[in-house]
Amino acid sequence: MTVADTPDKDSEHKTVTITVDGEPVAGVPKRTAPNAILQLADIDPGTHYLVRIRGRHQEPFNDSGDEEITVRERETFVSVSTGPTPIA
Repeated sequence: MTVADTPDKDSEHKTVTITVDGEPVAGVPKRTAPNAILQLADIDPGTHYLVRIRGRHQEPFNDSGDEEITVRERETFVSVSTGPTPIA
C-alpha cells in the first residue's frame, strides 16, 4: 500500500459548502445525515425532507433522514415540504 492508497483520517472531519434551495450552506461535514443538512440550512426536518440533485437525477432522503450520507463540495440539494399543499 502506498501513501496515496492510505485513507486520509482527517478527511472524515473536513467540511464542504453545498447549496440547499439555491442558498449556500457552509460547514457541512462530509459525512452527515440529510436531516442535519436541513438544520444547517435553517429548515425544519420535521416538516421537510432533503433531495440531492445530480443533473436530471433526483435522490430523495424522505425515508432515511437520519442515516449518514457522503456529500461533496458544491453539491446541490432541495428541500421538499411534507405538509399539505395550500389551495388558493
